[in-house]
Amino acid sequence: AKIPWKRSPHQAENDRWFAECSRQEDYLNSYDGLKLHATRIVNHPESHRWAIVLHGYHSCAMEMADYLHEFDQQGYNLLAPDLRACGLSRGRYCGLGWPEHYDLISWINFLVNLDPAAEIVLFGVSLGASAVMYALGDYLPKQVKCAVEDSGFSDAQELLEQVVADHLSIPGHPLMMGVDLFMKQNLHYSLNDVSIRRQLMQCRTPVLFMHGEADSLIPASMAYDCYYACQSEKQLQMFTGSGHAQCFCSEQYFPTVFEFIGRHIG
Repeated sequence: AKIPWKRSPHQAENDRWFAECSRQEDYLNSYDGLKLHATRIVNHPESHRWAIVLHGYHSCAMEMADYLHEFDQQGYNLLAPDLRACGLSRGRYCGLGWPEHYDLISWINFLVNLDPAAEIVLFGVSLGASAVMYALGDYLPKQVKCAVEDSGFSDAQELLEQVVADHLSIPGHPLMMGVDLFMKQNLHYSLNDVSIRRQLMQCRTPVLFMHGEADSLIPASMAYDCYYACQSEKQLQMFTGSGHAQCFCSEQYFPTVFEFIGRHIG
């Protein structure tokens, strides 16, 4: 089901900002042959500070305007990829973060080749957050200075079981063998072979974990699972009363984000 992303109260302002941006449409080929798209916004050509901003499930890069605008106001240049099967990126299926993390690494390398002096923050919401966390367990270039994840899940199989139980009122576990077979055939990986917790145990990048305590889609307990698994410098910020991917509505959201990032990017 499509997640009902909350419309920003600053939508008109964001639309005007985006229309006036200096932007470029970029493309690259994924490891499995898909043509991927990203919007690059360079309003600060003298700056080497970059944010790669990843959107959530059944969304697209341009639905991240609130986040992009805030980063722009803080002096960051931006790369906003459309995840596979979203926006202008090709593909039939969402990969639940694992294929997307390889795509993210491709975009990081694209950016490093473009600006070798780049200082990069990775920022992801929901599915994008889980892609970021998967990537943090792999080798990343030294240009990646820190990461922020908002409303990500800690285990794809646990999440799928919960979604099945909530929406179909049947136990989710018996269906996972069929789901895993489908994923092996179409996405070429098994749910049993990947783990965000395991990736975070290999993480050496500072990470800010953020989650809404009233999240009914991805339980807040998963934020704690991710936080305690992470072996790098880390910070956890929970938001009382916030639903899934709605933490940005809090007045403390962006100050918390930029206070954390500011400790790692000059």
